[in-house]
Amino acid sequence: MSTDVPDSATPRSSGFQRVLDAFLLRPGLPFADVLSAERIEQVFAKHNALFGIHGIYSTAVMVWSFLGQVLCDGKEAACQAAVARVVSYCLLFGEEQPTADTGDYCRARAKLSEPALRELTCEVAHEMESSADVAWLWKGLHAKVIDGFTFTMPDTPANQVAYPQQQSQKPGVGQPIARAVAILSLATAAIMDLAIGPYAGKQTEETALLRSILKSLSAGDIAVLDRYYCSFMMIALMQQQGAQVCSRMHQSRHTDFRRGKRLGKFDHVIVWTRPPCPAWMDWSASVSVVTTVIVFVRRPFSTML
Repeated sequence: MSTDVPDSATPRSSGFQRVLDAFLLRPGLPFADVLSAERIEQVFAKHNALFGIHGIYSTAVMVWSFLGQVLCDGKEAACQAAVARVVSYCLLFGEEQPTADTGDYCRARAKLSEPALRELTCEVAHEMESSADVAWLWKGLHAKVIDGFTFTMPDTPANQVAYPQQQSQKPGVGQPIARAVAILSLATAAIMDLAIGPYAGKQTEETALLRSILKSLSAGDIAVLDRYYCSFMMIALMQQQGAQVCSRMHQSRHTDFRRGKRLGKFDHVIVWTRPPCPAWMDWSASVSVVTTVIVFVRRPFSTML
């Protein structure tokens, strides 16, 4: 993957919009010159999701077009505009052009595999992270911000089954809603990993989603957490991956500066001991977790590292 961002942004744009313009204003399809067709085909073939090898709407063309459609807004996000961009791409490279009918485009887009897109995203993100300039790191560590959010989606029967609307809403009134947790790199602003689940139900809370993607952390990382995740088991599991942790103290945990080892006026060190096996964890897995973690606490912000 090329690491160069095309320099074709409009003079008035700034920040993230400038980066978007650099891709969206180029001839053809966005990302076609930085995300190779070979890489896309390799990942989708791994998931048995490769399609349109000899057709107009090939897997690579649909990934490029879909990315551009997501990043556009207004009329440019419409399927008709997306088809027009594919036509422009085909003209640019002398290939067969699609018809103006959006039906073929929409059917091809529906074939895009979510697991393949997820793997492709994570693969590119980790490649960017490994090539990040040292000046982008924090004291030589890769800072990874972790937080959760919710989002709604079109009210279709399939979406309602997978991501039911909130129980407080009457049928036919609300929208399907999902909960997600993301690991975001502060060095590259790339999503390193993402877990999505229903808004409510067993093992759908943010902590459960986060545990499913902890493998994305490794030695040399420092996880910057919301205080909601600040617990012994979460910290211990992240340390098992080799990562360090920085978080505000959980609101239900009392901090007593009369205990532990004092380092300064606003700092001290304490030792947390492993709690009983939680309901979500197998006993055999819980006993493999370290029995203690050393916590550095600083006030008045009650941050810990």
